Amino acid sequence: MGTQKYDPAFSAPTHGEIITILATTLGGALEWYDLLLYGLFSVTFSRLFFSVGQTGGSLALALSLGSFGVAFIARPLGAAWLGSWSDRHGRRSGLIVSSVLMTIGTGAVALVPDSQIIGPFAPVLLVASRVVQGFAAGGEFGSASAMLAERDPARRGFYSSLQWSAAGFSVTLAGSLTWCTHQIFTDAQIDAGAWRLPFLFGLLMGPFATWLRLRGEESRDFVRQDNHLPLREIFDKDRKRILLGIGVIGLGAAGSALNVYMPTYARTFLHLSETGSLAGTIVSGIVSIVLPPLFATLGDKSNRRKMMIVAAGIAGLCVWPLFEWLTLAPSTPRLMVVQSILTVLIYGAYFSSVPALLADIFPPRNRASSTALAYAASQLLFGGFTPALVSMLTRSSELLTMPALYFLIIAIISVTSLYLVAPLICTTVRKELS
Repeated sequence: MGTQKYDPAFSAPTHGEIITILATTLGGALEWYDLLLYGLFSVTFSRLFFSVGQTGGSLALALSLGSFGVAFIARPLGAAWLGSWSDRHGRRSGLIVSSVLMTIGTGAVALVPDSQIIGPFAPVLLVASRVVQGFAAGGEFGSASAMLAERDPARRGFYSSLQWSAAGFSVTLAGSLTWCTHQIFTDAQIDAGAWRLPFLFGLLMGPFATWLRLRGEESRDFVRQDNHLPLREIFDKDRKRILLGIGVIGLGAAGSALNVYMPTYARTFLHLSETGSLAGTIVSGIVSIVLPPLFATLGDKSNRRKMMIVAAGIAGLCVWPLFEWLTLAPSTPRLMVVQSILTVLIYGAYFSSVPALLADIFPPRNRASSTALAYAASQLLFGGFTPALVSMLTRSSELLTMPALYFLIIAIISVTSLYLVAPLICTTVRKELS
C-alpha cells in the first residue's frame, strides 16, 4: 500500500475540532434515532395510519414497513445533491443543510395527524415526511464520513467510527424510550398520542446539531473549486468504485435494517411481549456504543479489509444457527443473545471500518459525493425494504429462519466485493499519500 507518510504521533484535537467531531456525530445520531424509532413503532403506525377502510392486519403492517423503506428511495437523490454540495462548498456546509432538513422531516413525523383525523391524507403526509428525512440522510453519511476520515488519515478508522458509536447511543436511547412508553402508557394511550413523545424528544436534537455545526470547522482536506462537477466525474471515472462500495456496505445495511426489524419480528412471529421484544435492541445499542472505535482502531493498525472479510464470514456462518436456536424456544434472553452476537460482528468488527474503507477507495476531490451515493444506493438495495421483504417472505414461507437466509445472501455479496476492491484501495491510497 505504499509508505505511510503521516506523523505517527497522536495529536490531540483542538477545541474547534472537538466541536466539529461532536457536531458531525450528533447529526448521525439523529438519523439513526429516528430510523430505529420509526421501525419500533411500525405496528402502531400500521393501526393509526394504514388501517384505512378494509385494510388491516398483516396488510396494514406490510404497508407500514413499506413506508419505512420509502425514505431509502429518496436517499440516492439526497446523496447526489448534498454530496455534490459538500464536495463543492465544503463538508461543514453540507452537514448544516442536512441537519436542517432532517429536523424538518422529524418534526413532521412527530406532528402529522393520524387517519382518524384526516383520513387517507394521513399516510400520504407520513410518507412525505419520511421522504424529507431520507433526502437529508442521503447526504448526511457522505459528508460526515468525509469530515471524520479527513481529520487524520492515519487514524481515519477510529475517527470515522465515532458516528457508529453515536448511532449505538441512538439505538439505546430509542429502544429505552420506546420501552418506557410501553411501560408507562396503555396501548390505547399510545394510540391516542403517547407514541409522539419519543419523536418529539428526537426533534430537540435537530436544532442543537445545527447550532453545533455552525460553530464547527471545515475539513483540512477540502479544496473549493467553483467549476467542480463531482457527479459527472464520478459517473465518468468511478463507476466501478461505486458498485463495489455498494456491495461492501451491503452487509452493514442489511444488518442495521434487520436490527430495526427484530422487535417487530419478535412480536409478530415469536409472540414475545412488547417490552420483551425491545430488550435485544437496547442491549445491542449498548454494545454498539463501545465496540466500533475499538475494532476500527485495530483496522487502522492492521488491515481493515481483511478484518472485515473475517467478520463477514463468521457472521454469515453464525446467523442460521443463531436463528434456529432462537426460534426453537423463543424467549427474551435468547433474543438478547442473538442480537448482541450479531451486533458485535456487524457493527463492531465489520461496519465500524466501512467509512474508513470508503475513504481509502474514494479520493478527497469527490469523496463526500462518492461515499454518499454508494451508501444511499446500498441502503436502498439491502437496507430500506429489508423489514418488509423479510416479513413477507417469512409469512409466505412459514420459515421462521428466513431472516438468516436473507442475511447470508447479503454476506456473500459483501465478502465478494471486499475481495474485488483490494486493487482500488492500493491505487487510491498511494495517490493520496504521495
